[in-house]
Amino acid sequence: MMVRLFGVDIRNPNVKLEETERTKKRKSTKLFGQEIVPQRRKSDIKKIRSSSPPSPLSALPFPLMEMIREMEGKDLIFVVRKILKRSDTDPSLNRFLIPNNEVLWGFLSEAEKAVVEGGNGLGVVVVDPRGGMYDMKLKKWMSLNKIVLNSSGWLKFVKDNGVKAEDDSVELWSFRAFSKLYFGMNVKKDGSPSN
Repeated sequence: MMVRLFGVDIRNPNVKLEETERTKKRKSTKLFGQEIVPQRRKSDIKKIRSSSPPSPLSALPFPLMEMIREMEGKDLIFVVRKILKRSDTDPSLNRFLIPNNEVLWGFLSEAEKAVVEGGNGLGVVVVDPRGGMYDMKLKKWMSLNKIVLNSSGWLKFVKDNGVKAEDDSVELWSFRAFSKLYFGMNVKKDGSPSN
């Protein structure tokens, strides 16, 4: 039985409740000859589990920022930072696997999501740290529930930027320009930002 006294919920000591380590630590007091133990109220505020978006290690290189500005790019968001795996640079696989794609998936319109989930994928342009542009496809591999960037444009990006698996990392950004989805990719060699 619970009693509310001076804004504090207290329970009747005659009613046995399961005692835990937390309740043992609570101080009890006697009131009119009866021992009372204050009870904590549960918060009325619902706790919402949210994952905050990742943050980049550094700002985008000037040539890449300048290219985005010249294109009148908008809605620039940071998607993910990833150390390149061997599979990302393997010419036979010809793809960049985008990990933790919740941020990107939330950025896409419903029409874009439908095309990404379709067989051919969504045509996008990836801009490298020097402002070079590469045509690629954004696809969702349904069997793995993963999003990838692939096409010969990815292999050219790897070659032109001299990226190496296990040593280099990339920071992937997304933005819109000319009613199209674009990506900016900053390459970090051995942990240092590309210029």
